[in-house]
Formats: sequence, structure tokens, C-alpha cells
Amino acid sequence: MNRTCRTVLTTVLAMALVAGTATTPAQATAEKTGGVGPTSIALPDGFQPEGIATAGRYAYLGSRATGAIYRADLVTGAGRLLSPATGTPSLGLAVDHRARLFVAGGAAGDARVVDTRTGRVLASYRFADAPTFVNDVILTEQAAYFTDSYRPVLYRLPLSGRGKLPPPTVSPRSR
Repeated sequence: MNRTCRTVLTTVLAMALVAGTATTPAQATAEKTGGVGPTSIALPDGFQPEGIATAGRYAYLGSRATGAIYRADLVTGAGRLLSPATGTPSLGLAVDHRARLFVAGGAAGDARVVDTRTGRVLASYRFADAPTFVNDVILTEQAAYFTDSYRPVLYRLPLSGRGKLPPPTVSPRSR
């Protein structure tokens, strides 16, 4: 193959590669995430996210500073404050199939259950007084289990066969 032919072929191949990889910023974002959702989602100023749980296209994030819960749409990136500040942290989070968010309350030694549709606190539970740090939560069909990072204990919040919550030990309205 002569030099001129190789130069033309190399130029054409290079142009094809550049044209095939040139994208707009929006296209680049979609490609980085497999075509669905943004690469990052901005949270409210001062939020200090700690816990995260997902259900469907939504992520629920807890603030370790204020206890507020933020709901973010993982497809569009849109979000809103779901539940206002409680004055105690929102750390470990888990969502059940009944659209309830179980929230570990850190140094407050408590947990609460929040309706993921309305943000309303359905019930609050006191596990321990200081020193305590209720940190993580995991759900089964029979119970929600919470760890305490300061104590060698696992707290069990029993759920009825139909998922009914036990009576609250702390009034949701007093928070």
C-alpha cells in the first residue's frame, strides 16, 4: 500500500473514531450510567447524609445532623425533603414492601418508622438511654433488627404476620 493511500485511510479512520465518540455533556452522563439517571444528585445544604435505602426508583437518605429524610428519584435526579428534622440522627435505613422506612436514631437510642409516601412518622421506639448508638437496621418478615455500636446487643422490633407495627414506646408527635 502506498504512502498516500495509508495517509488517507488513517485520516478517515481517525475521523470516524472521533465522530463516533464525540458526545454532548448530557449524552456523556447517560453513557456513564448505562443510559439511566444522573451521575450525582445534589442534596440540601447542610444535609450531612449518612444512611441510604432504595425502593424502586427512589433512594431515601438520612441526615446524621438533623434527622431529616430526603427522597431522591434515581432516574430523574429530582428530590425533596420527605420528613423534616427530628433533632436526632437518621442513620441506618431500610424500606419494607409496605412503603415504610425504618430509621435508626444513633445516640438518641431510638428508632422510628416513616411512611415513604407522606413522610409522616408512624411510630417511634426507645431502645436504650446514653451511652448508646443505634446505627444499622435490617428487615425480615417477622422483625426489624437494629444494632447498637456502643453495646453488644441487637434490638428486635417484632412485626406481626401482616406487618403490623407494635405500639410505639415514644409518641411520634413528641419528636
